[in-house]
Amino acid sequence: MGNRRVRRLTKFAVGAVILAALFALSPIIGPMLASAPTDFRDILASAADGGSSEMLPSSDGSGAEAGDIVPEDAAGADSSGVPARPADATVMTVDYVHDGDTLFLLPTDAPTSDSGTVKVRLIGLDTPEIGDQAECYGDEATEQLQALLPEGTQVGVAADIEMLDQYGRSLFYLWTEDGRFVNYELVAAGAAEEVTYAPNDAYADLFRTAEISARSSGVGLWGAC
Repeated sequence: MGNRRVRRLTKFAVGAVILAALFALSPIIGPMLASAPTDFRDILASAADGGSSEMLPSSDGSGAEAGDIVPEDAAGADSSGVPARPADATVMTVDYVHDGDTLFLLPTDAPTSDSGTVKVRLIGLDTPEIGDQAECYGDEATEQLQALLPEGTQVGVAADIEMLDQYGRSLFYLWTEDGRFVNYELVAAGAAEEVTYAPNDAYADLFRTAEISARSSGVGLWGAC
């Protein structure tokens, strides 16, 4: 019995010392806990409940632990880095395709082509010539653009830094009605080679990578010419 009493007295003494220490340090510990991140306070609370902890649900329901960084794609781009059609892209109508990198568009409210077409040169690429100075794969590149943008369909239009080239053609990036990035699609399919003129170089790296892939695969003009 004497030993049991000694143990009780020892526990009491230790508890009293801990309480006294906490009381003395409360002006410091209190603000620290109050300003600590929620996850840190939760961990402390979990430890106080016996050391058990649970995975905290993420805000998106993915089951990631609180504090994990959930990877996100670049804004407006898919996992391959191809940009989605911008929400503020101007909508125009395809009048007709001239060749693989040049076409004519109409404002969506224009009733006929007599209302004035806009001659467009696609940014960041170059396709083989057609007509009197025809080059290998010129016709195929033209057909590729016609397939992406049939006459009468709508297209999303976005500019870069410079709006016009030296010939007065409008310089644009284009997206199909279903969101395909036309400039990229042509290069990736081997219908065009990447050609960048600063300062219109927003997607130069993307196009360059697409051309390298097309070359290595021997698709389009890289396998035919």
